[in-house]
Amino acid sequence: MAIKVARGQVTIIDQNDAVSLQAFVVSNQPLTQVYNKDTGVYAPNWTASPYLVLTPSLFASGKGAADQITTVGNAAALTPGVKSGSAKWYKNGTAVTTGADGCTIGAASAKYALTIKTNHMSVSAPQARYGFEAIYVDANGLEIPFRAEIQFTQHLNAGATIVAVAYAPNGVVFKNGEVSTLKAHCDMWRGATIDNTNITYAWGIKDSSVFAPTTITAAAAVGTTTITAANIANMEAGGKIIVGSAQYTISSVNTSTKVVTLTSALSAAAAVNSSVSCPYYNSMLGASWACLTSSNPRGVTAGWTTNEITITADAVLNFETFKCAIKDTDTSAGNASANKVVCDIISFSDMSDPITVHIVSQKGFTIKNNLNDVDAKAILYRGGDELDSAGTAYTYTWKLWNSAGTTVVKTYTGKSVTVSKADVTGRGVLMCEISK
Repeated sequence: MAIKVARGQVTIIDQNDAVSLQAFVVSNQPLTQVYNKDTGVYAPNWTASPYLVLTPSLFASGKGAADQITTVGNAAALTPGVKSGSAKWYKNGTAVTTGADGCTIGAASAKYALTIKTNHMSVSAPQARYGFEAIYVDANGLEIPFRAEIQFTQHLNAGATIVAVAYAPNGVVFKNGEVSTLKAHCDMWRGATIDNTNITYAWGIKDSSVFAPTTITAAAAVGTTTITAANIANMEAGGKIIVGSAQYTISSVNTSTKVVTLTSALSAAAAVNSSVSCPYYNSMLGASWACLTSSNPRGVTAGWTTNEITITADAVLNFETFKCAIKDTDTSAGNASANKVVCDIISFSDMSDPITVHIVSQKGFTIKNNLNDVDAKAILYRGGDELDSAGTAYTYTWKLWNSAGTTVVKTYTGKSVTVSKADVTGRGVLMCEISK
């Protein structure tokens, strides 16, 4: 009989990451409903065609850009999809039943869309929250519950008061190229009707570096890199600033002395009380909002001065908020809202697989004994595949910050850049931002 002299053992583990789910609900109507108390009119009126239709969508990792909401899953057969019979709608936490309260729930083939033919909000209950929940079965038979919500608000409008109402007719979510553009629409309601005569539109995108116009409090000579501003609210490193008629980039802001340091020297002297402004500021939108124009589109391709803009996926990095400002320019006698500005905001999300940026250098990122510069190159990846190897599809903007991260020392552009050893003292932080 053979004698056992040793034994080896290994543990085998089958470990599967759970599927990542992204669910949301899209409405065919604005999220704000206007109710005129004087006339008893709802706008939009959910009791009239096209009614209110809420449509859920579901995206699962590993399934690409295809909406999974219509797929039917079976745990026993290891078929991925939505578990049969698990889909449910709720209104303010109470289950919705087909045929009750003017509601109809569609079949799986119709994306379980909820059609509402009754105005569910009132003066005493001006909000309605709808939730969709179901169970997703993954390829291993694992059951994963998911939920998505959407909320509506009723605005009480007495008489001829004006209000801005924004909505997204085609939804607010970009996902892996499923749609190339989405729209944001905004109307001015006067009472319970849309007024589109004698009005001016302005659209903006959230930008914390946009500041209101101010002045210089101390004379600045040509060639200097600093100015002293009367107001530095919203000024920040990397932001754009116009001094006189020339545009510069802010390097740093001293909140105590109100001294603003620029990345380049003044090309002309600036006298006391001379103008200082942001090139993206618009008085209708206010500070913190960059006005969208043909010269500053920010990924918005059309409609900058109309009631509807077209937004590309490139305009939305993870999450982006837009603002529409509408001014009533009708100055005829009796118009109480003449020159009044009303605003509304709307947000869009990008649920696409993210683009990751890898910064590489053939020489390394260490400057030894002041003998070498640093070469840097940005390489983009999405889902493991390299993007834009030629460096022509995107715009690459680099910023070299000081060691404290408070001052922009220098800016560069291009897929590959060279950082001079003379620009780095002790340590520097190199940042690359990708835009399109």
